[in-house]
Amino acid sequence: MPPLVLALIDSVFALALHHDERARRSAKDRASASVRAKVTGPEPDGPAPGGLRVRIHVSTPSAPATSVSFHIDLEEQRLLAKEVALAELPLDRSGLARLVGELEAWCYAQIPLEVPANTHA
Repeated sequence: MPPLVLALIDSVFALALHHDERARRSAKDRASASVRAKVTGPEPDGPAPGGLRVRIHVSTPSAPATSVSFHIDLEEQRLLAKEVALAELPLDRSGLARLVGELEAWCYAQIPLEVPANTHA
């Protein structure tokens, strides 16, 4: 497995963990959102046969679960990320940075930052 693929997978799991912990901290004493990442493959068909599929899944108590995924085409050395409006990216550092940035923005859209209540007396 190419080192950049391992770095990307590590980044996606770190991103999911960060947003899962952020959701738990903001929920305090009520049900919180859950953020998970999953890697499957090699994929038998789809946009990149033989490649990997990476999915981020968000479930919240107040809305239906939602997810976003992308494919890693190991043979063509590219990232296929049409669900985050990036279509095709090269499997290089710039492609990884753009994809992780879009996934980060997607997670924030699913679990917005909560503004603390005004505590002025």
